[in-house]
Amino acid sequence: MNTTAPTNISAPTPEHKVDQLLQQTQDLWRGSNQHNTAVDNPGARHSLLADDLFADHEITDNGAGQSTGHAELDALLPWGAWPQAGLIEVINKQAGIGELQLLAPLLRDRSQQQSSSILWIAPPYPLHGPALAQMGVNTRNSFVVPAQASCNQALWSIEKALQSQECGLVLAWQNWLSARVIRRLQLAAREGNTLGVLFHQRPAAHSPSTLQLQLSSAPVTEAGYRNMDVQLLKARGSHKQGRVRIKLPC
Repeated sequence: MNTTAPTNISAPTPEHKVDQLLQQTQDLWRGSNQHNTAVDNPGARHSLLADDLFADHEITDNGAGQSTGHAELDALLPWGAWPQAGLIEVINKQAGIGELQLLAPLLRDRSQQQSSSILWIAPPYPLHGPALAQMGVNTRNSFVVPAQASCNQALWSIEKALQSQECGLVLAWQNWLSARVIRRLQLAAREGNTLGVLFHQRPAAHSPSTLQLQLSSAPVTEAGYRNMDVQLLKARGSHKQGRVRIKLPC
């Protein structure tokens, strides 16, 4: 699975299953057994969606982590940076508007940590290795669960990865998740002290995530750049809200 900047970062074959990925990278998955019914028993993956197995624990969040690389966005966030751990929801109705460029400093920082890996779960578009490498991302420790994975497989993988201290960053694309499912993923991130970024198309009411942002394209005012509006919908422990416009390279 470890390769040097491939043309496209992808699973070996479209039918590559999550079970096979986990078996081939066993050292990556060393989470605790707190949620063993849903995580350690592949036959019970559906339990992540079941309310009766949900444990309502108190959630606390860590402080500031990596700077966003945009002074105006840092000023908007209550920690002055991305949170160190927890679950970030990025809501954008259309994928590919620059959401990975927004996360570029975070991706660079986490990908350079040799003791941890980045897991990409069900990205809706092929990940282009050279483009990520140009952004400064080390693709050698990136693993991909393909978009063909079922919702249950993807959710099980997200939870397992977030519980693992060997996973430095989890990026996942899943739409229409309930607040209860998001809360469970938030608990998994708390357990593993891991940061997860969940991309989806609409905000969940009463979401318990650490941070909830909404992205939208804005008119371009300078050649070679694109503008993006970033709206802070909620942040745990803060009533702060607002919107900033940031400039990203095309």
